[in-house]
Amino acid sequence: MQGAVGVRIEIENLACRRSGRLVFERLSFSLGAGECLLVTGRNGAGKSSLLSILAGRLAADAGSIRTEGIGERALPEALHLVGHRDALKSALTAEENLAFARGLLGEPALSPPDALRAVGLEQVADLPVAYLSAGQRRRVALARLLVADRPLWLLDEPTAALDAAAQESLFGLMRAHLAEGGLIIAATHTPLPLPDTKELRIGGQRPSPSRGGVGGGGESSHQPRFPKTLEPPDPPPDAPIRGGALTRTFLALIARDLKVAARIGGSGALGLVFFLMMVTLVPFALGPDLNLLSRIGPAILWLSAVLATLIGLDRLFQADEEDGSLDLLRSSPLPLELVAVAKVTAHWLTTGLPLALACPVFGLLVALPPLGMAAMVATLLVGTPALTFVGAVGAALTSTIRRGGLIVAILVLPLMIPTLIFGVSAASAALGGTVAFATPFLVLAALSLVAAVIGTIGAAAALRWSE
Repeated sequence: MQGAVGVRIEIENLACRRSGRLVFERLSFSLGAGECLLVTGRNGAGKSSLLSILAGRLAADAGSIRTEGIGERALPEALHLVGHRDALKSALTAEENLAFARGLLGEPALSPPDALRAVGLEQVADLPVAYLSAGQRRRVALARLLVADRPLWLLDEPTAALDAAAQESLFGLMRAHLAEGGLIIAATHTPLPLPDTKELRIGGQRPSPSRGGVGGGGESSHQPRFPKTLEPPDPPPDAPIRGGALTRTFLALIARDLKVAARIGGSGALGLVFFLMMVTLVPFALGPDLNLLSRIGPAILWLSAVLATLIGLDRLFQADEEDGSLDLLRSSPLPLELVAVAKVTAHWLTTGLPLALACPVFGLLVALPPLGMAAMVATLLVGTPALTFVGAVGAALTSTIRRGGLIVAILVLPLMIPTLIFGVSAASAALGGTVAFATPFLVLAALSLVAAVIGTIGAAAALRWSE
């Protein structure tokens, strides 16, 4: 393992509240290279909450977290988290899931085939994860520890769903990680046969301070969340290298979402079907007046595009939240703002772009002339990104709410009205009128640019404070 020697983490007077209830307080421990901490306690005592705080998913109510030996990285970028949710996409194969994690997390170590071989799953490398048993899925998630080199492993019930042979294989991987100078914090109800092990019990009788650095006591003090270092930060890496890594991670996230969308269908195909239904039903309702259809055709197509964009928008972040992939994204070097941009880009490529390209065909159903069809394609290409970025804020706000599709529509539809107005105005201006086409078209482009900025910041903020 590269860079694991000298890694250390110190927790002092940590406190956690969930939904206004104090889960634990005055929690203190320290852990050095090659050491393992077993966090035990009854269900609901806060074991998983402690791991979530260290992983950057939850904010501590009080206390401090100090690290050394991880350079200028924030703590979440120096750790692996394997929680109750496996952070795997069921539509992707085991090897594809690990390849994505390897590209996302940076500092690649073993190749996906080698990692699967290490956990005894080389025979299912090409199978979609949806076809694997619970134990096999767990082993694929544990194989993620091997594809990226990170010194701290956070494991929540690591032996869950594993048979005896798989448990022995896991213990071997954990021993090797500790021998190379890594750190392990495992929340567990059962003892683990590992060397240099400390134990921290949460809940019940408070542990007393010990030489091993595990204990409690003292008053809590509010401190900054992440990160505090015990040594001056390392010099920043070369900017082009960092930028290149972020670009690869960004593109890997887009490619994964496009691959998942292609495997399961989803909002893109549904959007096209909905678009077709709208432009087919409206002419039947209005009757065979071609002049009327041609005049209101841009409004019909744009309204259909707005409603079609909402299909599947609630799943933009919710699917990643449900399977744990959002935790994986939070631990990547990619800022949440770029995560939001990547997710929106993939959604637009599978929804907005197909709607725009299919517009000439659908335009025939509303008697649009060729000039009107060209104007509709241009306005949809420029305006639909605004719809998706605005919708991303609502999707992020409702990512933890099951069946939040109606809530997303209520939140974002009023904000989509300006885009709808200027999109219809630009397309209608191309068919004739007192206003030049360029005027509403440029306003539409400006709305997309503004929505890109506000939507990115808003979606990232909503994801950051969703817990």
